[in-house]
Amino acid sequence: MNNVIRAYYFLFHVGLGCIGAFLPTYLKTEGFSGTEISSIVSLGALTGLFGVPLLWGWVSDRIQKPQLILKVLAFGTFVGSLPLLVLKNYWPIFASFFVYSFCSIGIMGILDSIASTRAKEKGIDFGKMRLFAPAGWFIGSVCLGYYIDLTGKSWNDISVIIAIVLSFGLMFLNSLGLKQTKTEKQDRPKFFEIIELFKNKYLVLFLIMATINIIGIAAYWVYYGPLIESLGMPASVLGLSIGVGTLSEVIFIFFFDKFKKWLGIDLLIILSIVISIIRWLIIANTNSQVVLIGIQVLHSEIGLFTLACVSFVTDNVPKKLVTTGQTIFYTMTYGVGQYLGIMLMGYLFDYYGDPAKLFTISSLIHIVPLGLAIYNMMVFKKAKVALAS
Repeated sequence: MNNVIRAYYFLFHVGLGCIGAFLPTYLKTEGFSGTEISSIVSLGALTGLFGVPLLWGWVSDRIQKPQLILKVLAFGTFVGSLPLLVLKNYWPIFASFFVYSFCSIGIMGILDSIASTRAKEKGIDFGKMRLFAPAGWFIGSVCLGYYIDLTGKSWNDISVIIAIVLSFGLMFLNSLGLKQTKTEKQDRPKFFEIIELFKNKYLVLFLIMATINIIGIAAYWVYYGPLIESLGMPASVLGLSIGVGTLSEVIFIFFFDKFKKWLGIDLLIILSIVISIIRWLIIANTNSQVVLIGIQVLHSEIGLFTLACVSFVTDNVPKKLVTTGQTIFYTMTYGVGQYLGIMLMGYLFDYYGDPAKLFTISSLIHIVPLGLAIYNMMVFKKAKVALAS
């Protein structure tokens, strides 16, 4: 069971790595505008904006069959990506990517809830289980980048889509090995219990902070590829950049539990935001291939931030609402935050015509969640002191 979960993380993120690193540039080379690219890539976030991850999580909690839901989502993700092999026009691609997004957006909340719950109950290191996600991203982005360079293919070669479809097809086949376990059966949550979660001011402020932080990361997800292309650099630079960043994420996630015990979740979140600010400022002000590749060692901040947030939710919601709590987190961050961030960056890209400026703006956006994270940590500490006294 644990190996199937690891493979699910890995194969899903191989596909995500190909999409995140190359699809925006693929579409740009096909002649799509910044607004059109953002509207397609942000469809996952748009479905999140309307609560689709929360819907999948709630259904999973109600029927108590999260493995079944993951099989359905894996199949839908594969089917949604398949038509991209032949589609070239905006609206058909938009429709196909919507199907893909509607299913794929629900995966991580449920998968993280299963993995984190099993890790907690079995005494397994959650970080070491989840490191297969960035490992998959590393393989997908680096291998595809080198393939395009070594074969002399263009940025919009069909191999980009083939890699995406193949990884999601294998993910679905792997998902068939997921089995229901007794430890995951528990009382069914009631709707009013979900509403009660939003009465926790500490949790609500945490969700606001996380949402704004994801807005600031959006420029990297969509416009780092166009930045590399606009600087006249080869596809391998993009692949190596993503690869170095993902490798650093693997290393930090491997030691996540140690960092968590040493610094605590709140300080990990604060540290990850500070690193983001530094990283975006450097990317925005260099045209050196060495610097652009080397600075990606700081990419671990995204993995640290997400993993710390997942651990925070697992520790701060009732056990029977863990899946729902995780999907609320993903709805607010990779739904609302990602959608707003991607669309904002699309408009700014059309306005400035320079992807480097987007990273400067992103560094300024991160100041807000940094302040909220510090405030939340201080308020929570005061509350614990007051309770102890």
